[in-house]
Amino acid sequence: MEESGEQQKVKMDLARILLTLPNTKREKIIFVIIMVITFMIYFGPLCFSAIHPVKAILLALVPAFTTSWGCLVLMRSFFRKKDFCK
Repeated sequence: MEESGEQQKVKMDLARILLTLPNTKREKIIFVIIMVITFMIYFGPLCFSAIHPVKAILLALVPAFTTSWGCLVLMRSFFRKKDFCK
């Protein structure tokens, strides 16, 4: 029996955490929701500027994608440690 105060150190496979696509239904839904919300946040100020609409979409898409991917990686490292251990 292990004591409750004892902690184990586990090596995480960072490459798998960072490069694995969302593979569960829950991850896909969370990824899309965060991406849509952050896209609206970044696109809102750009749509009223003098920037071409395609350029504004691309400018808003890049930070929205990276922010949502970062949130997904963070949630994986917190909640799915067992799946990404070495």
